[in-house]
Amino acid sequence: MSTNRIQKDGLLKLLQIKDSDIRLISLKQGFEAVDKGIHSGGAFSAVIPLVSLYYGGTMNYRVEEPTAADQDMFVLSKGHAVAAMASIYADLGYFSKDVLVNSRSRESILNGHPGPVLPGVHIPTGPLGQGCCTAQGFALAGAQDDAFDVYSLLGDGELQEGVAWEAIMHAGHAKLDNLCFMVDRNRGQLDRSDMMILPMDRLEQQFAAFGWKVLSVDAQQYEPVVDALREFKEAPRDGRPTVIICNTRKGFGAFSSFLNNHKITLKADIMEHETAQQQLLRDKREAD
Repeated sequence: MSTNRIQKDGLLKLLQIKDSDIRLISLKQGFEAVDKGIHSGGAFSAVIPLVSLYYGGTMNYRVEEPTAADQDMFVLSKGHAVAAMASIYADLGYFSKDVLVNSRSRESILNGHPGPVLPGVHIPTGPLGQGCCTAQGFALAGAQDDAFDVYSLLGDGELQEGVAWEAIMHAGHAKLDNLCFMVDRNRGQLDRSDMMILPMDRLEQQFAAFGWKVLSVDAQQYEPVVDALREFKEAPRDGRPTVIICNTRKGFGAFSSFLNNHKITLKADIMEHETAQQQLLRDKREAD
């Protein structure tokens, strides 16, 4: 086995441990929220894409200087995945884990969507399609003198908004090859965890038609997502923005189907069971 393969296998195992950490932190964050609530379905399906991005070694960012100009940018377009993003940001040290306690209260800076008062967050997002439009604007700035790359995580549900396709169309026209969209294609929308209001089965062809480089991967494991991010970062740029379509399901990684739902209230018995199962899996992964 080559040294590169051994190193990569080690990275993937470490990402699995981090996966468990982020899910445990997210559960605790939800249970300690003012309403004991969490948008679990979309947050859990976003964990693998977000952990791959922030811990996989391809994104250039500096926690100690979140507003420094010479680093890559990230926009969480699917704002309801904020629990996963906030758990990662607290784990990385953008802010104290104390911020995760009592979220969505009047006193908290952590709400149901990300806002710019949260360290590391550049712009508030949540209205469908607005985040990816902003990311495209950031990419226009970053394309000057190859200054930085821009990443954005979208939901397949929000791609039913027309404004998103205006940004997708313009990014291809402007040849923003420093822009990478990650679509959390969990095939669930709002309170329907197992179906879309409008089928989104031709995303690969639709993005390609607007001049995008399309990578469609299994996002229920780490290696395909890490490889796709590495391809975006390291492959020669050819004028095409990149979209990584992350095929998964709503609530992926949870042991209880209750967490597949859009927004839930974490009752003590569900919290205890889910936390215990996640911790067992983490212990197994660490031992491995």
